[in-house]
Amino acid sequence: MSPLKRGALLTLGALAAGAAGVWFGDRHLAQRAMALEASYREAHETRQVIVAARDLAEGRLLAEDDVALREVPATYLHDDAVSAAGWGGLADARLRTAIAAGKPILPSHIRNTVQTRLAERISPGDRAITIPVSGGGEIAGLLTPGDRLDLMLTHRNAAERQTVPLLDDVPILATGAQFNPDPESDPRMGYDDLTLAVSPVEAARITHALAIGDIRVVLRADSDDGSVRDYRIDAQALTGGERTEDEVDSHPPVELIIGGRQ
Repeated sequence: MSPLKRGALLTLGALAAGAAGVWFGDRHLAQRAMALEASYREAHETRQVIVAARDLAEGRLLAEDDVALREVPATYLHDDAVSAAGWGGLADARLRTAIAAGKPILPSHIRNTVQTRLAERISPGDRAITIPVSGGGEIAGLLTPGDRLDLMLTHRNAAERQTVPLLDDVPILATGAQFNPDPESDPRMGYDDLTLAVSPVEAARITHALAIGDIRVVLRADSDDGSVRDYRIDAQALTGGERTEDEVDSHPPVELIIGGRQ
């Protein structure tokens, strides 16, 4: 074989060997990368937590579209990072500090503590009003901030007492001095009043209702957004008198006169 042919064959062999080495090298690196990724996943369990969906400024009231759920390696996650189940404690809370997009939200980031001023929790246009709770010790532990209530008024009309709906779907801002649901609190700790978020006119209706009768609260389900029909319950309706249920339901509501105006 001539030296020229021998050189050509050696060159081709070297190129083939080099190509094979590159292929085997890439394959080895890919396998190695997959093994490292699998090892990383096994060593670093992830948790789904609430993070900032965008850069959030100090003082902002947290809304649902401000946050997102992300899987974060538990190794690098703060112990106090809030899961999806904890959103109720963050909703409408005011941020104590700014939070960068993608960062987990911690309880320390918000001013949602017992020291929070009540005024910070009231939406613009609403008012906070406190009503007494009859039998405060018995109802303790059943109602929590964030629950929604219907209010019933029992008062005397002429010679008889009657009960009528006063307001429906009223949110609780506080039970006693407690602003937030606290699963670790003693359920035997009672409270004698509830603070509610209402409109100015509704605040006036409640004030007048307290002056003429007694208010009772009725808890509604979280998923119940329906309105309450007007009705009147008196002794005759309660004992099954001549009026039918439809007649009771269709009875015109009681009008409250406030300051000479309806």
